[in-house]
Amino acid sequence: MSARSEGLGGVELSNVTKRFVSPTGAAMTAIRNVDLTVEPGQFCAIVGPTGCGKSTTLTLAAGLERPTAGTVRVSGQPVDGITRNVSFMFQTDALLPWKPVLDNVALGPMFKGTPRREAHARAMDWLRTVGLSGFEHHYPHQLSGGMRKRVSLAAALINEPSVLLMDEPFSALDVQTRAIMSNELLTLWDRRRPSVMFVTHDLEEAIGLADKVVVITAGPGTVKAVFDIDLPRPRGAVQDIRFDPRFLELYRQIWAALREEVDEAYSRSATAAKAQGARA
Repeated sequence: MSARSEGLGGVELSNVTKRFVSPTGAAMTAIRNVDLTVEPGQFCAIVGPTGCGKSTTLTLAAGLERPTAGTVRVSGQPVDGITRNVSFMFQTDALLPWKPVLDNVALGPMFKGTPRREAHARAMDWLRTVGLSGFEHHYPHQLSGGMRKRVSLAAALINEPSVLLMDEPFSALDVQTRAIMSNELLTLWDRRRPSVMFVTHDLEEAIGLADKVVVITAGPGTVKAVFDIDLPRPRGAVQDIRFDPRFLELYRQIWAALREEVDEAYSRSATAAKAQGARA
């Protein structure tokens, strides 16, 4: 039974602000007054300039950070610790280099108390699903970047999460491998339809994957605009759908909102660099 049919999943940030203390002791606001809802079974992509707090929304949903103000809910429940039934796929590989692929994928079920033999059997099933049958005894350093991402995806999905958090998971891959991974992600996501929060700097990737795209302002980040992506599912190859007239129309609309924030962030960085150079 899918997370959607069970009524699980969904993320809601209500008037959320998150402040940090920098290494110099200065207070920094990452996000401010963010209202963001991801419905159960919905694929939400989050875009915005560097440093706008996109990743902070994921860490709050995961329970890795607490909001300074506002409320974060997952599956309708306030987040007051590490969130259950949530998987997190990071930008960099979060695989244990001293463990073979099979053990890396089996870790989640084993942490939940699944017997080793059963966990390994499930891990083997997932490795076959992501096309890595025969590589179960390899170590992460023996795999290509795309293969390591497949391992990470299997490790995230083996736990059958109701919410999948993804922080620029494919950004380090070459263009061709990135397209393949995007297609595989959509195929695997469609099996259970967990709620997805997918942070990316690639607007084509965001539109090709998501049900809606959220644009975050230059930091401190807040929600500037939300765009419903009404491209039909199944989407087919992500690299082909970008030629669809509706895709191009959505791209122009979203980029018009995003470009202002990218320009603002760049202007701030340039000003700060000049000020630092003057002080030096």
